[in-house]
Amino acid sequence: MLVAGTVPGAAQTVEDLSTLSIEELGSVKVTSISKRPEPLSDAAAAVYVITAEDIRRSGATSLPEALRLAPNLEVARLNSAGYSVSARGFNSPEAANKLLVLVDGRSVYSPVASTVFWEAVNVPLADVERIEVVSGPGGTLWGANAVNGVVNVITRPAGATQGGLVELGYGTRERTGTLRYGTRVGDTALRGYITGFDRGSSHALAPDDRTTDDFGGSQAGFRFDGAGNGGADRYTLQGDLYRNHTDWLDTTLRGGNLLGRWTRTLDAGSSLQVQAYYDRQDRDYLVATDDLQTFDLQAQHNLTVGDRHQVVWGAQYRLWRSAFRSLVNFRFPDEQATISLGSLFAQDEIALSPGLKLTLGMKAEYNSYSGLDLLPNLRLAWRVADGHLLWTAVSRSVRTPSRVDRELSAPGLLDPAPEFRSERLTAYELGYRGQPSANSSLSLSGFYNVYDDLRTVNLTNGGLPLMLRNDMEGTTYGVEAWARYSLTNWWTLHAGGNWLHKNLRLKPGASDLSNFQAAGQDPAYQLQLRSQMTLTPEVEFDATLRRVGRVAASNVPAYTEADLHVGWHVTPSVELALFGRNLLHARHLEGYDPSNNPPRGIGRTIYTRLRVGF
Repeated sequence: MLVAGTVPGAAQTVEDLSTLSIEELGSVKVTSISKRPEPLSDAAAAVYVITAEDIRRSGATSLPEALRLAPNLEVARLNSAGYSVSARGFNSPEAANKLLVLVDGRSVYSPVASTVFWEAVNVPLADVERIEVVSGPGGTLWGANAVNGVVNVITRPAGATQGGLVELGYGTRERTGTLRYGTRVGDTALRGYITGFDRGSSHALAPDDRTTDDFGGSQAGFRFDGAGNGGADRYTLQGDLYRNHTDWLDTTLRGGNLLGRWTRTLDAGSSLQVQAYYDRQDRDYLVATDDLQTFDLQAQHNLTVGDRHQVVWGAQYRLWRSAFRSLVNFRFPDEQATISLGSLFAQDEIALSPGLKLTLGMKAEYNSYSGLDLLPNLRLAWRVADGHLLWTAVSRSVRTPSRVDRELSAPGLLDPAPEFRSERLTAYELGYRGQPSANSSLSLSGFYNVYDDLRTVNLTNGGLPLMLRNDMEGTTYGVEAWARYSLTNWWTLHAGGNWLHKNLRLKPGASDLSNFQAAGQDPAYQLQLRSQMTLTPEVEFDATLRRVGRVAASNVPAYTEADLHVGWHVTPSVELALFGRNLLHARHLEGYDPSNNPPRGIGRTIYTRLRVGF
């Protein structure tokens, strides 16, 4: 069925998913923690899985909106096109630079500004199998810039999306359309799609703001999946092309990507995987153009050594070619630059006893800006009883310098900072995951993060020009929790939230003219409650309540919002749904950068969606 969710190895109908037990849902395989499939219930990290069923019932029309489902993320919408997304703090347009985002193994993190340009990340949500959201460092496996978390978006194999799908959406502020078709040619499954969207402008909140930021775009793509050598070899080739435009700064975004992956299953459960991809992003602003090309090659080997060791090791080489042309004073001395990184990593999961596992890992990564960084990881998981896992971890990660950090200049105002170093984190974590009862699950984690060499803006010789330096340090600590409770076989409640405290300061004798912009603009707490009801095999009703605390750094007030969903499965291949988002207020403010962006209100939306499979 086109409204299917997935669990490992098989597509599920909506009715199948609604009858899965808590224990069965805990068996969903995740790959972000050890780079090999393991049950969610065994993962020694704070990981939340957003399923295809969660996305379908949420009515999300973009990846950032789908990420609101993860209680261990901060998602702030800035305007019609822009978002800032982070884990464990540092969430603002200036500071959201510590979250690594992967789409089928392809990084969408930009080395130009150390961020994710969400308006250029187009993922057809109907093709997503799951999104693994890890809060906490992931540097050992995923490399630099996986500092506070990793978002790993995994789409369905082409064989799981056979036949046709038409999806049409229309709302008070948004219109969408998608056409997808999948088929088979011998042992090869393939699909192709085309999708488009048009979003109305957000609301101006400043009296003198006369700007609009309507946002629209289109994308097309394909995926091939094949097998050979009696099923021992698996191949994937996929790619996308897109063009988006927003009225904000008259910005046009064009780009595309091509990714290939080969996996061979070896003896004794071992495997070898080689992946390569090319990605290009062109951003044309009113005052600048930014052309970024990425070339990436990586390989990894999973193997079992004896009865106690699960080892994964590998290597990666990535090359970025950046061309940035500015029509204003803020520019790079050289328009073009080449940035490269190479890395080697290894991780060993050691079974100390039937219920106790120790994980030791290390990545050595060399970046042409920052030189060599060592990223170690130590994790201990103790299954104290069936359905109850305690875990703890100590790890280190870094955010490497971007072109902005090292090269950005403005004559007489800002000098380049060739000595800018990597920002550094040492993280201490403690967590629990388990089933307090047969119809409930709970995940609870606490963290204490120690940061050093965070970015500041300093005077040179007591005056202008300014220069970026690494003169901020300090700690953050907090708690994340989420739970699921099945009241009946047709009604499930989800609850989650996080609490964060920051204690950042300048190093002795230092100053920061940016007023701690690199520290982010974070609410002290976030809470959410979701109710999912399958009233009959044909009718669904969902309600979500979200509460986000005040952001003192940018004077963004606390807000509470509610979302509703009513769905009707007219036939097994036809679904009609109605969504209401942000229903409690006509508009509200979620976040902005006081230094260069006006505040924009995010409005109430009513949206209807029709899905037809054939």
